[in-house]
Amino acid sequence: MKKVAILALLVANITACGGGSDSDTNKEVSVSVNAGSDQVIDEKSIINLTAIAAPAEGVFTWTQKSGPIIAGFPLEGATQSITAPEVKQNSQLTFQVQYKSPDNTTAIDEVVVIVNSINQLPTVIIEQTAPTQLPSKYADVITLSSVKSVDPDTNGSLVNYQWEQTKGTEVNLPITNQADLSFSHPLLDENTQTQFSLTITDDENGSQTNYFDLLLFKTDKVIEVDTGVTQTANEFETVLLDASKSQTLTPSFSCVWSQTSGTSVNLIQADECISHFSVPDIDATEQLLFTVIVKDEKNRTASGVTRVNIKTFALGIGNDSGMTDCFDELQKIDCNGNDFPGQDADFGRDSVAQHLDKAGFGESGFDFTKLDEFADELPNDTNAFSCVRDNVTGLIWEVKQANTGTIPNAQLREGQNHYTWFYSGSANGGVEGTKGAAQSTCTSSLDCGLETYVNEVNATNYCGGNNWRVPSYNELMSIMDLSKQGQAHLLNTEVFPNIPVQTQLNHLRYWTLETSADGQSLSFAWVLDMQTGNDIAYPKSNTAYLRLVRTP
Repeated sequence: MKKVAILALLVANITACGGGSDSDTNKEVSVSVNAGSDQVIDEKSIINLTAIAAPAEGVFTWTQKSGPIIAGFPLEGATQSITAPEVKQNSQLTFQVQYKSPDNTTAIDEVVVIVNSINQLPTVIIEQTAPTQLPSKYADVITLSSVKSVDPDTNGSLVNYQWEQTKGTEVNLPITNQADLSFSHPLLDENTQTQFSLTITDDENGSQTNYFDLLLFKTDKVIEVDTGVTQTANEFETVLLDASKSQTLTPSFSCVWSQTSGTSVNLIQADECISHFSVPDIDATEQLLFTVIVKDEKNRTASGVTRVNIKTFALGIGNDSGMTDCFDELQKIDCNGNDFPGQDADFGRDSVAQHLDKAGFGESGFDFTKLDEFADELPNDTNAFSCVRDNVTGLIWEVKQANTGTIPNAQLREGQNHYTWFYSGSANGGVEGTKGAAQSTCTSSLDCGLETYVNEVNATNYCGGNNWRVPSYNELMSIMDLSKQGQAHLLNTEVFPNIPVQTQLNHLRYWTLETSADGQSLSFAWVLDMQTGNDIAYPKSNTAYLRLVRTP
């Protein structure tokens, strides 16, 4: 308590006339006020403020100087009753009283009130809100909710939740720090009494715990087989069959997989809970069906099925480039990597070449069948054959005869023969080209233009056909194997033997039927170099090699 007194000095001067003077008389009137003793009370209790003062008949005025603000001040009157505020921690309030005496002299005093924080602990209420249909059964999602729990403090809040299982067979509790607790009804072979506790902490770090008893019922089956969802995969992809998430009442279990319908596949690790297989080469979309037998430690079994929809792989209608290797800046690397993605070998027929069910033979994604002089199929290991069929495009390709002599003393279809570009048909681009001199670069006694060669070959009914023609740009490119770059040529010699030596013309350029639109002249046609893979707009008057093709 602090007191301040203000003394009022009353001075009266009396002056006498005549022969002498009286002495001065001074009077002091003291004004004082007392705010009472300091107090200690609990929050929301009544604070009684009482002041006394002298002299009487003055006016008392109370004000709050510090602490949590209480509404209503200033207040007049010697005695005041106010309610202590609700506080989160012990707080000090200071009140000041001013007393004004009848002669307007003032005095002040202060009183300190300590307000203790009294935290009311949370009220924890637990109820089951799911499933809606009770009693719950296996695989139901059970939810215990604390939504009706409250903090009795007017300005309090609930800030932390902690769930625990305190009795019964252990249940998997995914999340235990939320207002609600959700978990799946476990697999049980007998009814089981469980108990769960919830501890709630409020914003003043006060906590309270409550408990909830829950009866979990046994299930009709003791093994729950889980094979996952129906899968979809392309041919050549790897598919996982996974029953490892099955539920049993014993700590461990075993699995055996088998296929029950669809195109047969090779199941790897069929006696494991996780098996796999590669989708085979198929011709149409279909569904495969698999069964798994799950056995627990007590030799009890249950079965489950899963379905896999398999689709054909988008291989395209033509051959791939032949590239099966991937590279970084310096060297060959594994394909399908993240550092150098999107390479040629990552896509197309060549990327799945090892899985292709070929009708014939060939490197990478290529597939050829050898044919005899009547275009009948021959075994792949036959050395003597007349032409070949590309089983991807369906085209039949000329196979050159072996070089036996010096032009013109050679056979009609020898690989060394070469021709100028001359074609009188509508596809010549408006410029027929040039007829090479007879027996100059070929065996013909008419001329060495490519049109004459086509006519002479068709006249022989070569390889069972008389519709041989000069290939288009794309057709000729389809038999090039670009993985052979840097080698003598880009053709498979087992399919296309008798390729001329590069030194004969210092190139291995082959004609296409397509006139080049490069430049201002139509006297050029496209050739493809079977040594480099380059395409060149080549003068029709020059000579190049020729390999015919036909459509069956």
